[in-house]
Amino acid sequence: MTRAIVLDKCFLQGTSAAQMRELATSHRLVVSDALFYELLTSDEPARSRCFRKFTPVENPVDLVSHIGLLMRLEIDTQKPSGPPSSHRENWRFQFNPALITPDYQIPEAGLIAIEEHATELRSDVDSFVQRAKLLPTFFPDLLSGNQANRDRLRTEAEGAIAAPGSLMEFYSNLEPPPGEKSLPPSHLVSEDWAVYRWLQVQMLFALDLYVRYGGRVPDRFSEAVFEKMEHDALDAQVLMLGCLEGAFATKEKKLKRWWKLLCPRGHLYE
Repeated sequence: MTRAIVLDKCFLQGTSAAQMRELATSHRLVVSDALFYELLTSDEPARSRCFRKFTPVENPVDLVSHIGLLMRLEIDTQKPSGPPSSHRENWRFQFNPALITPDYQIPEAGLIAIEEHATELRSDVDSFVQRAKLLPTFFPDLLSGNQANRDRLRTEAEGAIAAPGSLMEFYSNLEPPPGEKSLPPSHLVSEDWAVYRWLQVQMLFALDLYVRYGGRVPDRFSEAVFEKMEHDALDAQVLMLGCLEGAFATKEKKLKRWWKLLCPRGHLYE
């Protein structure tokens, strides 16, 4: 069976068109709406360069939707969603040829979809901030000692977050937003579930945020910092999908490190 691989932007940017097309001959390339959003909102010439790397054929990639759909499916069915590629869009499509040109203009419907995704990203960033403020509860000594000691404690904390089942007690105490259904009970949930993988990934990014600010995470951020955090939120979505798929393509050092902790038996493409 042909393996499906979840792609991230860093991999797409750092891989040649020839390498991408060779990979596409032996694998199914999974492009999430998070990656599609990131590509569409990239400045030129980055956007057109990335789209040129996809083979100009019908259905060049497996398009998959937002992670929220997978989690809602699990909440409704009380079963794991399965790999993202099993929920790919089942319609015939081709990327608009104009996407490879530098003067492409996003149509009105696309702008609306982009704004909707931006709203979801702001919610993800808020979640990272709230998780970061909980970090001392889990790792009270994270910032103690000299830099070498802090680096060691951070590595240990990342390993603890990624360890199978380590966040299950925390998960079992999570409350759904007002008006939303409860999460599946913890005795059903494992690392195969999107709801649990998302918590792990959120905690890893929250840890990164906590350390970056020396434990003093602000409630408000400058526009430039918030934009960086939106990129983190996109990376988090794609990393979580990669974990569920069991195959991930990235060149980002931080994501590769976390992937190896979260999915030691998975397939990483660098």
